[in-house]
Amino acid sequence: MVMMLTPLDPRPRAVLFDLDRTLADYDTARLSRFRHALTPHVPAADLARAIAAAAEEPGDGGTQLEQVLAAHGVRDAAAVADTMQRFQSDRYRDLRLFPEAWEVVERVATVASVGLVTNGPADIQRPKIDLLGIAPLFPVIVVSEEVGAWKPDPAIFAIALERMGHRAEDAIYIGDSAEHDVPGALAAGLRAVWVSRDRADWRDIHGDPPHGVVHDLWDVLTLLGLPRDEPTTTGEGPA
Repeated sequence: MVMMLTPLDPRPRAVLFDLDRTLADYDTARLSRFRHALTPHVPAADLARAIAAAAEEPGDGGTQLEQVLAAHGVRDAAAVADTMQRFQSDRYRDLRLFPEAWEVVERVATVASVGLVTNGPADIQRPKIDLLGIAPLFPVIVVSEEVGAWKPDPAIFAIALERMGHRAEDAIYIGDSAEHDVPGALAAGLRAVWVSRDRADWRDIHGDPPHGVVHDLWDVLTLLGLPRDEPTTTGEGPA
């Protein structure tokens, strides 16, 4: 099914956003972390392949680095330990908002209440939110560990909506995950908007479809019936 980018009717009164890969460019930052970790121990000619191999594996713990190093002839225990330490101690290296994120959230907030719902441990997600400087954008921020519910559990969406003072039928959730964001929002009774920056096709995904598919956050403005004029900010928020 091809999703047409037309304004949602009725316009939602509450718009909740995911964080990683929706507002924040997690994947680019993850590649930067792998580069930082592997550079001292992998030959320069092999570095790009090593980074790509590490990035193919899911997760954020870096446990695949030992196998990647071994594949490139690095088995020294000290080198492996140093690689792991460099990866794990520099969690937020080059983490930034997508260029349009700040301005889009500001514009959405002119017509709807906005909130943030993110999966993850509080000691990782809260410093990330502080680093990105986005707390002032969101009157309500819900971190899964803090409330004991993780997407796709509909409970986490219900908690956010209760704090915002809105009903599920008046809200939408915007997120990139076809496994957590879309099914969780739908189960909670919200309309779901899938962020597919790589232009993947929902027809290749199993499960109930979202109410909209966007390729960047500027598309969200179209869904809300807001104008898409030229950006006026850098996307990094206040200095």
